[in-house]
Amino acid sequence: MASLRVLALLLTLAVPALLTSGPWALLWLAVPGVVAGTLLAAWRFGLWGGLVPVALLAGVAAVAAPGAWWPWWAPATALTGAWMGWREERTTFAGGRAWMLFPVLVLAVVLTLMPGYTGRIERIDHGLRAQDPGVARGLIDMAADPSSNWMVKAWLQVPEVNEAIVHQWVGAWAEARRKLLPNMIPTLIFAWMAMLVVAGRALAGRLAVLFRWPALTRMRFGEWRLPDPAIWTFLGGMALLLAPLPAMMPAGWTLLLNSGLGFCFQGIAIVESLLLARGIPLPVVVLTLTFVFLVAWPLFVVTAAALGLSDVWLDYRRLESHPEEDVRP
Repeated sequence: MASLRVLALLLTLAVPALLTSGPWALLWLAVPGVVAGTLLAAWRFGLWGGLVPVALLAGVAAVAAPGAWWPWWAPATALTGAWMGWREERTTFAGGRAWMLFPVLVLAVVLTLMPGYTGRIERIDHGLRAQDPGVARGLIDMAADPSSNWMVKAWLQVPEVNEAIVHQWVGAWAEARRKLLPNMIPTLIFAWMAMLVVAGRALAGRLAVLFRWPALTRMRFGEWRLPDPAIWTFLGGMALLLAPLPAMMPAGWTLLLNSGLGFCFQGIAIVESLLLARGIPLPVVVLTLTFVFLVAWPLFVVTAAALGLSDVWLDYRRLESHPEEDVRP
C-alpha cells in the first residue's frame, strides 16, 4: 500500500511537469525528491544528512550556467528538508515547519538582487505579450457563444462584450501585468517551491512507512502558528518598501507578501481552532471558510492576515477556554 501511495504521488507531480516548458519542468519531481531524501537522511543520520545540501550546492555552483535561476532551488529546498529532518519529533507546533522555508525565502529575495533581474522580467513580459492576441481571440469566441457569454461579461465586468472592449481589457491587463511582474515573480516561485516542499514531506512520510521506519509527526492545521521572530520578516519587507530604494522594491514585496501569507494561514488556523473547540464539525468549518473566501476573498485574506499578526501578541488559542471548562451561573 505504501509503495502505491508513493507511485500515486509521483504520478500526480509528473502531470504538471509534462505541461511545464524548459528546465523548470524538472523541479516538479526533483524538489520533492530532494526534500524527501534530505529529510530522511538528516532525521536518521543526524548532522551527516547535511552533506546532501552541501554537495548539491557545490554541484550547482560548478555546473550551473551564469544567470540561471532554476538549478539553485534544489540546494535551497534540500536545506529546508535537512532542517525538517534535524527537528523531527522536536517541533511542537505546525508553524515551526513554515520557518524551515527560510532558506527558500532567502533565495527568492536574492533573485531580485541578481544582475540581469530586470532584463529577465522583461523577457517574461515579452513572452506573455506575444500570447495576448490569442487570449483576446479566445475571449471573443467565448462571448460569441451564448452558453459562455455571461461568464465573459462577469469576467470583464461589462454589460455587453465586443471586440473593442476585449482588446481594451487585454491591453489594460498587459500594462498592469508589466508593473506587477517584477514584484510578483519571486513570490510566485516561492509559493510553488513551498508547495513542492510540502509534497516532498508527504513523500518522505510514505517512504518512511515503506522502509518500516517510525512515522513522521502529523499536526493539525488548527495548531499552525509561526514563530514570533517571523514578524521581523514582515516588518523588514515593509521597511524596504518605505525606503527610497526603487531597486529594493521586489525584495521588499517578496518578504512582505510571503510572510503576510504565512500570517494569513495563521489567522485561518485560529478561526478553525476556535470553531472546532465549540464543537462545530470540521467539514462544516471547511465549507464555511471556503464560501467566505470565494465571496469576499480580498477582505478575507486581509482580515485573516491581520488576525494572524495580532496573534503574535495575543496568542488567541492559549487564551481560549474550552466549552467543558466554562463555568456558567
